[in-house]
Amino acid sequence: MPSPLPSTSRYLPAVFGGSHWFAQESFENIVIFGDSYSKLNDSQTWVDHLGRRLRKQNKEVEIHNFAFPGATAEEDLSKQLSRFFTVFPTKNSSSKTPPLDPDKTTFFIFLGINDCGSTDSDELEFVIETILDTVHDLYVKAGARKFIFVNVPPIDRSPQVVDSGSSDEIEERVKTWNDLLEAQMMEFGASSKEAAVLLFSLHQVLTEVLENPFTFDFSEDDPTTQGGGIWEDDLHLTIEVHDILAERLLASVF
Repeated sequence: MPSPLPSTSRYLPAVFGGSHWFAQESFENIVIFGDSYSKLNDSQTWVDHLGRRLRKQNKEVEIHNFAFPGATAEEDLSKQLSRFFTVFPTKNSSSKTPPLDPDKTTFFIFLGINDCGSTDSDELEFVIETILDTVHDLYVKAGARKFIFVNVPPIDRSPQVVDSGSSDEIEERVKTWNDLLEAQMMEFGASSKEAAVLLFSLHQVLTEVLENPFTFDFSEDDPTTQGGGIWEDDLHLTIEVHDILAERLLASVF
């Protein structure tokens, strides 16, 4: 049974290294399942910045983004998975060839923001289990071997939640979600000997930005200001923060 590896970054609270992890070479194909934090109309997200930074290093990268705004893990992850298998049919039973090369493909699962906004803490465990069911399907049916889970950022500090007076409740849900996600990710990593499984903490990244805005060239007021340097609107992050996320992600996994 695989054991967790020591993390080399404070942004990676949990790491399982499988036989298919080849750092930068693992990013030739990137598959995204997520919500508006990963795909928001014409706005650039961390996904766009990730691709730009990789190409700047002369890396060939194809991004397959199945995220859409408003998505929840509970209601919409299965739809995104169905779209993936429409584009990339399951591996042929005779050739045993996965639709995407396992050595060159990393799957990102970044959902939970909308679930935490609409689901009580005591019901989140069931939702997390749907994520792991999806990962298992990808592992078995698509031959996927590399996964990066992204946890939920501190949306309890967003202008939307602060103005609604529900910060304490949302903070509890976010903590519950992130704890459950890490536990389920550890269980999957321990039981899947070929899988490389990483947990990236967007919560840690955004917390550092909010608590030390000057370090990131933001103003004193930006952590609480809608339409400022950090919050694009009352919930979503600016392209500058998304770029910080992409930079921290690449620095952590390479």
